[in-house]
Amino acid sequence: MKNNRMTFVAAMIPAGVALNWVANYVVEALKIPLFLNNMGSIINAIVLGPIWGMVTGLLTNTILALTVRWTYFPFTVVGWVILLLAYMFFRIGWFRKVYLVIIGGVIDGVIASAASAVVATYVFGGFTGNTIDIFTAGLMAAGQKVFSASFLANLGPTVVDKAIQFWLVWIILKYFPNKYLPNAKEIKSLLTARSLEIGEE
Repeated sequence: MKNNRMTFVAAMIPAGVALNWVANYVVEALKIPLFLNNMGSIINAIVLGPIWGMVTGLLTNTILALTVRWTYFPFTVVGWVILLLAYMFFRIGWFRKVYLVIIGGVIDGVIASAASAVVATYVFGGFTGNTIDIFTAGLMAAGQKVFSASFLANLGPTVVDKAIQFWLVWIILKYFPNKYLPNAKEIKSLLTARSLEIGEE
């Protein structure tokens, strides 16, 4: 059983990293002010546990730092905040209904914006090479301090991004084949409305 578990982990981690990288590549190529590079980490945090989600996030940001921009690496800690919050929302039952999924994504986005602003301000002086830098520069030109400019510039796109990512993760998990999930019963129970659970018993 332990060998099966580790085989599953060994398969899910590169799959999660690949999902993060491909989604990030698409938004980078299209110059969309979103990220979409946490989905694989969130899925692995929920399916495998938070530690494996954090490993997925670390590997993702390391690869992005090597293949896209080195500025991705310091934001690893922000990715950890995002996936840990997502895991918490999942465990308390917020993935049972789509409106709670979206609300969870919005809350996650606000907190992630603050965490990103800290990294952007104190590591990079506010500019990280992302499309959102345009908004940061505009806010600073309007008189905002570096931290508030970075936070406000990130807030809208990040809230939308996390709401979308939470919804996509919810969809993926909802239709993930049970036979590939070692803890399928527990996961599916936290994706199902309580009224349906009661009706099925």
